[in-house]
Amino acid sequence: MTLLLCPECCQWREPVEGRCPVCAGSLDLAIPDSSSETIAEVIGDLQGLLGEADVSRGDMPERGRLWGTTNGLLFVPCESRVIVFTNDDRTGSAIRPGRLGRWIDRWWSRLSGREPTARFACERRANEFAVSDRLALAELLRSDPGILFWSRGTIATWRRQRGQWELIRPNASSWPERIAMRDRDGNRALQIWLETTACPLPVNAR
Repeated sequence: MTLLLCPECCQWREPVEGRCPVCAGSLDLAIPDSSSETIAEVIGDLQGLLGEADVSRGDMPERGRLWGTTNGLLFVPCESRVIVFTNDDRTGSAIRPGRLGRWIDRWWSRLSGREPTARFACERRANEFAVSDRLALAELLRSDPGILFWSRGTIATWRRQRGQWELIRPNASSWPERIAMRDRDGNRALQIWLETTACPLPVNAR
């Protein structure tokens, strides 16, 4: 699995035929990474903690905290997860930063004729997330694929079903992003945040 940070929607995604499966923007190893300054403008300033939350995203950490920013929602998992390869010749290499490093990893796997077996190593984050500078937030997002950001412009509408909040993309064919807040205060805070955005009212607010 190769995850790239999409320069259009600022989400880590696996390319599908050179496109981001979320926003359909170009997503390829040949495309340079967006600068921290560019990403910082997309994220905006940190407004405050909405609450503890769970998201479902395959091998990535699911439990974390959901923060509101001036331009969207930022999910920061409780742990930072990195890949550690179990092959002897790859041990200790971890993830190389940047697209060039990921391209080298893929190239070496194909050249050697074998895909590396990987396991995840986790590092626990501090309970208090005190980063408030938008540039620091951008650098954090660039360094950790487990972090999720949803900009206001990528949320066409939203609804609450079966205790989960569904953020629905403008592209109706894409699956909604689901967030489960862990307590009543978090649900209330997220609903207030959503109701103050440009998003339409929820289809189902139960």
